[in-house]
Amino acid sequence: MNIRFSFVCLALASSASAFAGPEVRDHRDNAPTVNDHRSDGGTSVETTHYRRRPGPRFMLPLKIDIGAVGVNTTRGYAPGVGAAIGVHWASLSPTPTDTDVGIGVFGALLSTPTDPSMMDSSSGVAYGGAYLEVGHTLVRNDFARVWAAGRGEYLGSDAFGESHKGLGAMGRLSAELYTGGVGLEPRGVFLGTYAIGFYVEAGVRDMVDGVSAFQVGGGLTFRTPLVLAP
Repeated sequence: MNIRFSFVCLALASSASAFAGPEVRDHRDNAPTVNDHRSDGGTSVETTHYRRRPGPRFMLPLKIDIGAVGVNTTRGYAPGVGAAIGVHWASLSPTPTDTDVGIGVFGALLSTPTDPSMMDSSSGVAYGGAYLEVGHTLVRNDFARVWAAGRGEYLGSDAFGESHKGLGAMGRLSAELYTGGVGLEPRGVFLGTYAIGFYVEAGVRDMVDGVSAFQVGGGLTFRTPLVLAP
């Protein structure tokens, strides 16, 4: 009797352990499809796991410039780096366009040679502000185009311990490879143009005393379309 009772207790303990075990689920985005084949020959139940499309969920139709700039100062030539970012029509248009209009912000940091005879230790030039740009294509085909553009600026500059606000005007030439279109689907909207290229620019900026008004620059330019992925 005791032996039989022991076997029953062991069986009950084993059953309880099986039912008490935690349920394991696969929460991975790329988990494999699970098919439940019924023993009575009925239709199987299929569960599909979808992976979210990679990439940004929201992106504006932008033009982004990153490059080198240079200017003469009373302490020597000052090289540096500059960048600009703005919303542009040619980045939003899904079809090739010959006209571009955009607004955005820009800025640059430059380094001047150190002058031991000067009392202040400031040896850098910084400026930045907002711009309005209008451009037109000189040459265009199905995948490449060349732009000529003019840019008006309102900016502030800081150098040698002084600050100044003024206006600027720059002329630009740029060449880019591009592709665009429209994509509508339940998981998002794509509208506009991707592009990559290079640019050169020259013009005048009303800067702080001791910094030349004439400036030149050049670098890489990029375009991104409008992307909405709720």
